Amino acid sequence: MCLVMILLLFGLAGVKAAALEEVSLGTGNDWITLGLGDNRDDGLSFGLHATVKTEKQLLISLALKGYTDKFVHQERYDLAKVKITYPFLFDLDRSYVRLSATCGVLVVGNLGFQNAQNFFHRILKKDELALAYPPSHTSVHLHLGGEAAYGIRLGPTLLEGAVDIGYDPGWEVHWEAALRLRMKKGASFLSASWRTAYPSDRYASQNLQANRYEGLKLTFLHDGGLLQTFFSTYPGSGYSYGGWMVNLLAFAKKPTFQTAHIAYGMGIFLDPTGLRNRSNELIYKNMSLEVRYKNGPIEDSWFQVASYLLGWRFDLHEGTRAAPYLKVLAGLERFSLKHETRTTLDERLHPTIAFEAGSYFGRPNQWVIGNLDYRIRLAGSIHYVAGDVNRPALPRAYQRQTPSWIFQIGIGLEIRHDLT
Repeated sequence: MCLVMILLLFGLAGVKAAALEEVSLGTGNDWITLGLGDNRDDGLSFGLHATVKTEKQLLISLALKGYTDKFVHQERYDLAKVKITYPFLFDLDRSYVRLSATCGVLVVGNLGFQNAQNFFHRILKKDELALAYPPSHTSVHLHLGGEAAYGIRLGPTLLEGAVDIGYDPGWEVHWEAALRLRMKKGASFLSASWRTAYPSDRYASQNLQANRYEGLKLTFLHDGGLLQTFFSTYPGSGYSYGGWMVNLLAFAKKPTFQTAHIAYGMGIFLDPTGLRNRSNELIYKNMSLEVRYKNGPIEDSWFQVASYLLGWRFDLHEGTRAAPYLKVLAGLERFSLKHETRTTLDERLHPTIAFEAGSYFGRPNQWVIGNLDYRIRLAGSIHYVAGDVNRPALPRAYQRQTPSWIFQIGIGLEIRHDLT
């Protein structure tokens, strides 16, 4: 860890004279699933992340991750990686080539993350996790890598293909080929990629963990200026990982927002069970594509309830302090229950319709950061789930999570993008 911090300090010293564009700090966790992953704290359990970027696009990143393996080898290991990346951009007529070089240091072994994880588990009143670290000593590895990308400009977006290679001598070699749709302004993107890793088998569970995070990979990152959110899922293994980061320099950006072309929304909604439903949505004008989901342990299993909805918003009035609306939504409701061994106990999709009433608050364009406009909303919704939702053979605690009628009330944040 000392070596990691020394390299990070040297990197920061190298950019001291350069103007900083971003300094972001955040966290990640495997319970951030968007209703897709089936994680139960077994794999990439949690992480802490930090990035520093200059106006010349030199990027320094630090990732601290904790991997757990409760069911096969009953062990865990920690990973810390610091990287310095610099891209070389070659502009063509309507396209571009970007070549990025990366170097850094990787530290793996017992870095004390189990104590940190259990500290937060005690705060959140969750079960603590006690797993043995492997007998091998903590090791330090050089990291070398790079990416080659070719992209074309399509209005306010960029479509690019990229190949990324990483080499950690004595630990792992991996490569990833991706097709991405990026926003011209900010770092937001959607991508589909294929990842393959060749681990060194230094630890008993290393190969197991590497296999969980390879194959088809779907990734989403939203750059909201002040707040960034990210998510990746591996459909082949069912594992996922997501998180958020806060840019400490966001308020230094000059306001340029004029009109909204597209928006991203997030929120927390409570239902009668008292559990939090997390909401994420993409919004174009009055149309929205939304995911709401909740998950958690039930006895020796893990449940998920997720809504995948397409909606249309009817704006009722544009006031100086509030903008009430009604929204109609329709889509699918997913009920899932899997044993801790990942055996499927229940997996069903039901048609669902929903009605939402709410209001945005604040003056128009009151909270602007760069080309982004933030606005808060309060809302309540009612969902009807069609079909037979009875599960008499399953735990009663799970049956409470699978009703025909779902009531929710909550708060959301919408981030509107000006793409001009």
